[in-house]
Amino acid sequence: MNAVEHETQLDAAARAYVTIGMPAEELRTLWQRPDIQALIWADFADLTPVADRTLDWVAHGPAGGEYRWRTETAEVGANEIRWSSLDGADVPNVGSVTFHPAPGDRGTELHLEVKFDPPGGVVGEAVSKLFHVVPREIVLKALYRFRALAVTGEIPTTNPQPAARSGSTDR
Repeated sequence: MNAVEHETQLDAAARAYVTIGMPAEELRTLWQRPDIQALIWADFADLTPVADRTLDWVAHGPAGGEYRWRTETAEVGANEIRWSSLDGADVPNVGSVTFHPAPGDRGTELHLEVKFDPPGGVVGEAVSKLFHVVPREIVLKALYRFRALAVTGEIPTTNPQPAARSGSTDR
């Protein structure tokens, strides 16, 4: 099955997985590419590669606010990749992606987990609003976009289809 199959919601954390009919090594290699990371997280943040395993993130929040952090990636064995924000992050966070053989020889299960720790105060309140959708949308969209890229080489869009135009009154 190529759909997101499971989601668990925990405060400012999200876990989800998807089965993709491809070998784990191919998916792992694809996941590690900075250009792919920028595409799968594009609905949530702008990513810029800084070094081999380091990315700068800029998330746009309510009232034009920007939240910045830098993450560093570490490999934890052949089946897991982890990342964490470095000191000074506006939104401290950690994440991991693991690759498991899917039952019935159907490819690979890709498990994604992300945990955010918004700061306190006024900034924390705005950040909490920004990340309110993490469990339901950000992680699920990232998996959906990654699966689409892995399987088809592109992310589906409704632009520039006429039926997808905003404000269309034709029905």
